[in-house]
Amino acid sequence: MVTSFKKVIFFICILFSSPALFADVEVEEYTVIPYSDRSEVEKYINLYKSSRWQSILYKDLEDSMEYRLYVRKVLQEKNLPFYLEYLPVVESNYKTTAKSSSGAIGMWQFMANSVKPFLTLNEFIDERYDPWKSTDAAMAKLMDNYNYFGDWLLAIAAYNCGAGAMSKALKKAGEKDYWYLVEHKLLSSQTCQYIPKLLAIAELAENASYYQLDLPAHKEEFELLYNETNAIFDYVQVDKAYSITALAGQMRIDSDTLKKLNPSFIKGITHPSQRCSIRVPKGMEESAEEALTKLTPIEFPFKYTVVQGDSLWSISRRFGVSLASLCETNGIKENDILKIGKILYIPSK
Repeated sequence: MVTSFKKVIFFICILFSSPALFADVEVEEYTVIPYSDRSEVEKYINLYKSSRWQSILYKDLEDSMEYRLYVRKVLQEKNLPFYLEYLPVVESNYKTTAKSSSGAIGMWQFMANSVKPFLTLNEFIDERYDPWKSTDAAMAKLMDNYNYFGDWLLAIAAYNCGAGAMSKALKKAGEKDYWYLVEHKLLSSQTCQYIPKLLAIAELAENASYYQLDLPAHKEEFELLYNETNAIFDYVQVDKAYSITALAGQMRIDSDTLKKLNPSFIKGITHPSQRCSIRVPKGMEESAEEALTKLTPIEFPFKYTVVQGDSLWSISRRFGVSLASLCETNGIKENDILKIGKILYIPSK
């Protein structure tokens, strides 16, 4: 394999500190990615080296900086494989609002039936959208898989296909080896490509200089590993429904900022009967506590089920509430089309 031969030469250059032996490559520390010389992985390495896919990978890595810092911090703290940092690239391109055709949601693509016991999901809260909580949940799930299967490739593949499907494939194979399962087509095509994609992306991202690729590194930020995207926040506790927009206004901060820190409140309000933590920027806990004393919790006299012919305007008129408050309470926009059977929460007047 040509790539493997080049790596040997590269390592010799590093060993003897002789860049002249390999003049067209800037000699830096090379990060070894497991199985990067397998043909299944090299296939995707070559794909992502193409100008089109390199551009896509650059954007994914650059845009993901906001949350990769936190992912890397968790991996280091838990002593987990460092290349898991790139798993959300495969899962969602690191998009916190990603939603697949099968209903998987968030950066780590949790299905509704796989959130327990890792995340909260109910009418008011969907923590799959929360990049920090979903990261913690994904790591817990991956660790559970590893503890069960005893192998990281199997654990990661099981994250994609499910522990049940993986157990069934291993039982049929009689071999506890991911590559054996791939070679004998005992896993779905998606799962067979899942690991090679991950390892190829990690190989290129970690060793961009070796491949002479223009990919974002942001070494200074990663060395510091300390900023607000690293989950350095303050929190306030509430046990009633409060509007995130109203709280931001009372705190005199941009509502989009507070909403971005609290993406799991899918209706824009905290749960009306469960204790919730609201994230606020570091140093603003006291300001948030004071703001809450000036806000009146939202009360819900009842729910309303949408029927044919309803509109948001007609419903707001029927119950004597403003269209804006009805939309804010239910996390929808004024021009949204209502589906028959949808449950709307009617705020108090």
